[in-house]
Amino acid sequence: MKFAYYGNFGRHNTESHIAEALEDFGHEVIRLSQNSFELPECDYRMFAKLTSHYVINASKEPTICWLFDLYRDFPGRTFKEPMFRADYVFTTDGGDQFDTIRQGIRKADKYEVKSKKTRDVIFVGSPYTKERVEMIKRTNATLIQNIRGRSLNELLGETKIVLGDSYPADNYWSNRVYEITGRGGFLIHPKTIGLPDYIPQFERGKEQEMVGHFLQNPKERERIRKIQFKNCPTYHDRVKELLEKIPNK
Repeated sequence: MKFAYYGNFGRHNTESHIAEALEDFGHEVIRLSQNSFELPECDYRMFAKLTSHYVINASKEPTICWLFDLYRDFPGRTFKEPMFRADYVFTTDGGDQFDTIRQGIRKADKYEVKSKKTRDVIFVGSPYTKERVEMIKRTNATLIQNIRGRSLNELLGETKIVLGDSYPADNYWSNRVYEITGRGGFLIHPKTIGLPDYIPQFERGKEQEMVGHFLQNPKERERIRKIQFKNCPTYHDRVKELLEKIPNK
């Protein structure tokens, strides 16, 4: 099939991973800017976000919205935006009127790097909330920012525990869950409804107890880490879900 895909196609963008997976399954992908008004011939017109109703209104082909951001429970975001008028709508935060396809990791990035465990606890990402800063301080975690690719796999290989965090909402978690577990890291995360139970979850403010437990129990930690790695989906897995939910042209 031929997909006209509107999005951001930088090296580390989710759209690039999805387009790559579609092509690996034998489909053609026309990559277009998220703000493009071009309407090339295709079987499906797909996007994560749209800035206007034009593509939806002008398209003769079925449209697909596959959204990666939290919309339920996030201030200022609504389901009245253009992309939610697509013929097929898939969201990452679960529930109500739309189907769910969650995020994943790029297939080529899913591998482990075995190293001596020289780091106890880290947090990978930006400390942009007061709660996150306090969590990092309570656990004496090392803050790691702006790291990607093989360097991240290598970092996780030498780390015992990775702290997770997501915007507090039911049935939603950030792609950090997959980027950590799919690269071989051992992840713990604040309690979140819907999060897989192979991710150990702590009450916010009480994460020190879980960190202490897993630092003292390396065999249990390694057993769970292997389960996390095995169960982490790739974008090839997610694209397969998508293809099963839409008619084959």
